[in-house]
Amino acid sequence: MSIDLEDVQNYLDNSRTLKNQSNVQSSSTAFAWMDTSGVTLSHIQGDPTTCKDVIYTGHTRDPFEMTEEESGSDMVAQVWKSMSHIVRTSRTLKGNTCFAFFGIASPWIDPNGREFHPVWGRVPATALVMSAFPKADIFLYMDSDALLAYSDKSPTMMYKELAFDGYGEDATMQQLQPGLIVNKPLTGWLCSQCERFGLGHGCFNSGALLWHRAKAEPILRAWWESRNMDESQNFFDPKDGEDEEPFHGWIGDDAKRVGDKMGEQNRLMYVYGTDPQVRESVWSVPRQRSEVWNSESCPNAVDADHTPCLQSDHPSGMTWNPSEPFCFIKHRPDDEEQVVEDAKELLKYRETDNLRG
Repeated sequence: MSIDLEDVQNYLDNSRTLKNQSNVQSSSTAFAWMDTSGVTLSHIQGDPTTCKDVIYTGHTRDPFEMTEEESGSDMVAQVWKSMSHIVRTSRTLKGNTCFAFFGIASPWIDPNGREFHPVWGRVPATALVMSAFPKADIFLYMDSDALLAYSDKSPTMMYKELAFDGYGEDATMQQLQPGLIVNKPLTGWLCSQCERFGLGHGCFNSGALLWHRAKAEPILRAWWESRNMDESQNFFDPKDGEDEEPFHGWIGDDAKRVGDKMGEQNRLMYVYGTDPQVRESVWSVPRQRSEVWNSESCPNAVDADHTPCLQSDHPSGMTWNPSEPFCFIKHRPDDEEQVVEDAKELLKYRETDNLRG
């Protein structure tokens, strides 16, 4: 059953207000500094009064405004349908996990007239879901081109496994409690960029974000405020002397920086590298050294010695409930048609899994 946001509002603090019937605008003390205009929490699968975990995603395209014919081939609509079904029917997730969708204005213009790239929407959306689900402690953000790989792993279970420091060099064998767990990229040009600029464990792929409410607020604040930084506050290649080159995703004038699709990811890496409070609250996985780049920035692959990891961005096909080492989330950037097919296949696997149970 989907719960309308009017029902959600009945359980929010008196300090929160209902902007309209399809949008919760938080003004709670914890996130009073967060400007959430342009981002709306519009659809929920599950009961926000009981769920302990929340999975959330968003886009400028609203799957609920599409015709049946349009939604059949649309990535956002098919991922919502597939994930909603899994959350509703999984023996592990049903009753304990909610799935939420947030919409992003298009164009998204801030009060200063800047047009933000929609990727920034995940930051205010996190504040919205933490306000709208007061009993939840663990929150999993997933890009709209990402899918769960396991039917029996809740966000809380992911957090407990990922926050155990028992993998990689200098493992402490301790159970950690970070405010945010984020994956390092596994493939692509970003690895060479992170190696070149010496980012080490601070090289992030923000397509999946696993939050713990208790320590999330300082990270969100620093990340959101970083959108107002200028180009001088960036990583620069120290080897080029006077011809220093800035890190990709935070280049050009103010409008170009906030409008770049890599801008928010760059800023998360930057505040991690420069803000001690953020650094001590963020944990990157997997803790594996890259043989290709000879650095900590990007692991070569997921293997038995360095699992677990949060998300995989390898171009291989979708695997449901894999038995070999695998990330909790399958992320397929820049391949919408394949994501649509994977989402449809997961509906079939989910039904098969239910019959086994």
